[in-house]
Amino acid sequence: MKFERTAQGMFISDSRPQHVATGDFNGDNHLDLAIATTGSDNIGIRQGYGNGTFSSRINYSTGLGSLPYWVAIEDFNNDTLLDIVVANYGTHNIGLFLGYGNLTFSDQLTFPCGSSRPISLAIGDFNQDNLLDIAVVSNGTSHVSILLGFGNGSFQMYHYYVL
Repeated sequence: MKFERTAQGMFISDSRPQHVATGDFNGDNHLDLAIATTGSDNIGIRQGYGNGTFSSRINYSTGLGSLPYWVAIEDFNNDTLLDIVVANYGTHNIGLFLGYGNLTFSDQLTFPCGSSRPISLAIGDFNQDNLLDIAVVSNGTSHVSILLGFGNGSFQMYHYYVL
């Protein structure tokens, strides 16, 4: 089901949205939305018009049974365009959608997280190499996983830290 704008300016959905992040995906200086929706196994993109309203949703599949829980926005391949990373609970991986700067994105690239079920992400340069890395918290485990970034849109599992 699509989100619809109501008279109150709210979106209604049965696709079970879990998390939302913002970024300017098309360079118009207005914030756009990226929404993880577990009920429809996709991320939804909505263009912001700068007046509190948004476009209809554009969906990008995260894969059957992926159950995306969390999204984060950064430039992971150093092309100055925003990309979207997603925690896919159901398929035990992290997905990356490379941005093209015009509200469109690549097909999902995936990076395994072992047997863990990722539910949230944090982005930072954890090994001080000036490249973005991903910290992943998973449901049902007592650890944080670190995926090291190579600056080209790819990552490698580095370490599990027990909490």
